[in-house]
Amino acid sequence: MNNAKMVGGAAALSFVFLTVCLCVHFLVPAESDAELLPASNFNSYTSLLDFDVAEDAAENAGLKNDYIDDFSSKDDRGLALYRQPKTRPAVEWFYTHVTSSREVALAILENADKNDIPLSMAFALAYVESRFKPDAVNKNGNYTVDRGLFQLNSASFPRLTEEDFFNPEISAKYGMMHLRFCIDMAGNEVTALAMYNAGTTRVKNNNTPRSTLNYVGKIEQYRANLENMFQADILAFYDAHSSTELALATPSSGEKK
Repeated sequence: MNNAKMVGGAAALSFVFLTVCLCVHFLVPAESDAELLPASNFNSYTSLLDFDVAEDAAENAGLKNDYIDDFSSKDDRGLALYRQPKTRPAVEWFYTHVTSSREVALAILENADKNDIPLSMAFALAYVESRFKPDAVNKNGNYTVDRGLFQLNSASFPRLTEEDFFNPEISAKYGMMHLRFCIDMAGNEVTALAMYNAGTTRVKNNNTPRSTLNYVGKIEQYRANLENMFQADILAFYDAHSSTELALATPSSGEKK
């Protein structure tokens, strides 16, 4: 990735999370990562995660606000463009360059589409989990192993073979299905990402570790950068040419093409 092209994303993200940050009084330390921009807003996720996600988020800790509504229900123009035959190749081209692998890009695109996951969210998750490497492996302290593109856990997916874990299509299939489950349970995407990392039980019990807040921050930072790049490389082209396809690919809220 070209980090120079991604600088604008951090400033945009800081503006979006400003009102949330004002309510937070402690700092969650960020892990150093040469491939990510310095994260300054990890603490903003604390107030979004310290509540019982099994209940309606609107009724917990006063978190019903425009930020939650916008974050959870905003239209994903990338996904809309992917669902249009005439503009799909442009989306595939963009994410093939992002991942440096057409196989990886197509696996994520197909399964994000099937599970109605915003493309920038799906690809940001895969980046933070594995850096888009289908053969990535991480051994946990509890003797379980996370493998593959979406780092599927050996205990959570006991029926998958070693070959299955390292197959991009299979990893994307189960990774996106599990993320969809987390989104439906949490009611908002921030908490869903925390559940994907720490498990639904820990988050529901208000026991989200700080490492997970850091993890969510990295995903959202990379996601904002992806969206800025997509805007510059894809959407700006169609906007400039007053594309009919782009107009068709901007659905009303909740509509799936």
